[in-house]
Amino acid sequence: MAQHFLRRLAAEFPSPSFNQEFFLLPLNDFIALCAKEKPEPVCCYILIAVHSKATGQINIDERQLDLQPRSVFLVAYHQIFSFSREAVAEGSVLVFTRSFYNLIYTGNRRIRHDTAFAGLPPFVKPEKKQFSQFRQTILNINEEYHNAAQASKEIICLELKVLVLRYMRSTGDTRFSELRTDHKQSYVEEFRHLIDKHFRELKRTSDYAEKMGLSPNYLNALVREKTDMTAERLIRHRVILEAQRLLLNTDYSAAEIGFELGFSDKSHFGRYFKRITGESPNSFRQNFPAGEVVKDDETSS
Repeated sequence: MAQHFLRRLAAEFPSPSFNQEFFLLPLNDFIALCAKEKPEPVCCYILIAVHSKATGQINIDERQLDLQPRSVFLVAYHQIFSFSREAVAEGSVLVFTRSFYNLIYTGNRRIRHDTAFAGLPPFVKPEKKQFSQFRQTILNINEEYHNAAQASKEIICLELKVLVLRYMRSTGDTRFSELRTDHKQSYVEEFRHLIDKHFRELKRTSDYAEKMGLSPNYLNALVREKTDMTAERLIRHRVILEAQRLLLNTDYSAAEIGFELGFSDKSHFGRYFKRITGESPNSFRQNFPAGEVVKDDETSS
């Protein structure tokens, strides 16, 4: 299939913003497309998440695997794959190039570049809770993919690395045990990432807990254990930090800043800001010392 496969994907499912480096599409559409192609080594990575109603098989390098609900398949560079004629499955497919995955460099040696895929099995069947989290990450990617907003590529790249970590975790392989030594911390890091992404529209712990497949009480307990702060305080902290930066670095009125941060009216934002910082937005803007910089740890509880 090689480069021809990516060109065919681009023709069938155009997404100009991603320059044939990333695609996200329904699994049944992907199966139908592959039925028209002669199996050849691919020049991309393909993650296939089967959600439900699956029949048939996928063949990856001559290994025949049954399509099953709540399962995930990985096709790596230069592998050959195909679906059986009777294959039907509801799910999602992510197709991405090496250069797209390497767009963002991270410090974690396991996932910093595409060598993360080396040695991974072609199939995992996560536990129900793990698959729910896997699926939620795909939904996050889907939102960015169709919005194509500023920094969408970078956000999707980071979310792909989250998927790789989830895939590794689901293997149960002891080689990846260090990734599981502090799963509580990984939840907190995911929570912080979600806050950075959604703090303008989501301001309740329960909203984030739902995205992570956790109960609000458990999420709050994890955050308290790892940060000595409540989950709600972390959310408030991020909202106020952004408000302070906007107050000091733009000419927006308090009402405009409140709207930017998802508040329905000026008075609601003003009360929120004063309850947390002890002063009104305008007072903060007038009294903040010139030349100083708002830091992440300056917001009070």
